Amino acid sequence: MKKLKIMIIFIIFCFSFFLLSYFKTRNYELKYEKDKYKITEKYIKTDKNYVINVSYNKDNYTFIINDKYHRSRKLVNSVRKYENDDEICFKIKFNQKDISPVCKKNGEFVSYHLVSNKMSSKISIKNKSQTKENKSFEYKNIKVDTLNNKKILIWNYHGFYYLDNKNSKIIKISNKDIYNPSLVGQIDKYLIIPDYDQGYEYNNIKVLNVDNLKIENLKLNDSLSDESYVLGINDNSIFIFDKKYEKEFEIVPYKLKYRTINPKIYENGKIVNKTSTSLSNKEETFIYDTTYDYKIINEKLYRINKYTKQKTLLSENKIKEIVKKDNTEIYYISDDKLYVYSDKYGEKKMLEYFELNFNYKNIIYIFD
Repeated sequence: MKKLKIMIIFIIFCFSFFLLSYFKTRNYELKYEKDKYKITEKYIKTDKNYVINVSYNKDNYTFIINDKYHRSRKLVNSVRKYENDDEICFKIKFNQKDISPVCKKNGEFVSYHLVSNKMSSKISIKNKSQTKENKSFEYKNIKVDTLNNKKILIWNYHGFYYLDNKNSKIIKISNKDIYNPSLVGQIDKYLIIPDYDQGYEYNNIKVLNVDNLKIENLKLNDSLSDESYVLGINDNSIFIFDKKYEKEFEIVPYKLKYRTINPKIYENGKIVNKTSTSLSNKEETFIYDTTYDYKIINEKLYRINKYTKQKTLLSENKIKEIVKKDNTEIYYISDDKLYVYSDKYGEKKMLEYFELNFNYKNIIYIFD
């Protein structure tokens, strides 16, 4: 009887171990062929991303698919290649779902929204999705095509023009003309702005809640000079380094609190200690662990994925400033216009403002 109990317990243990192993999410990489193309299939559990490479003529056409973990393997159901003059596009079906094409034009990877009409017809991109809404209006010489369901604040030298789908208004911050509000910082639903009326050194920071448009004051026991710059954000804090006084400030807007700390930055969520000299000379900023990075190279906008470093052209406009970016959307300025790009709907003009011909750095802030 005792032996039977031990055997039953052993069987239960083994079965439980099997179930845990079977359902456990894990990284993997495997290679196989589909429709005569070589496929490399990876799963990155920390990012919850599948990375699929289709090999063709010594090039890898990379598909990054954010999806839940599947116990099945060899999830690419089909591969199709389309050609038109100097254009090549690949489409795959992944786990029975169609994935957006990956294309090359003139030997360069480009957004599939930039291919010719003939290629678009071949890859069946007939009705490209639109932005989330399309309400056009004009306010203070700002011609709005769409806000994409965002709240947008544009610096007007004394404060902000506030735009959303329901109303527009002026938010006054300063009595002085401020042409380069370089110390404005954005985090969550807040903007932090030095009290520019104090001159070149500040012991007061204005905290603007973009949800209710209320402004509160955060009093400082330390002086913050105009030789400061924003390092980045981590959790609920925004960090500023003052090159003149060689101090780093950690500010928590929702608590209206701050502290001075030893020099450091965050790289992919991890603390990296720095020296004051390093932060003063190099103006280092935080590095974030994102699937995509965006860069302006020779006035062109490119997206670079972190797995294969594949560089993809997103716009045919001349780009002079990136305003905001994340894994799915990027906002940027070309001439006197603000644009947004997403794989879902391509490039869309959001607004046109003549002042952007002259001043465009650090003057536009975008909130959900």
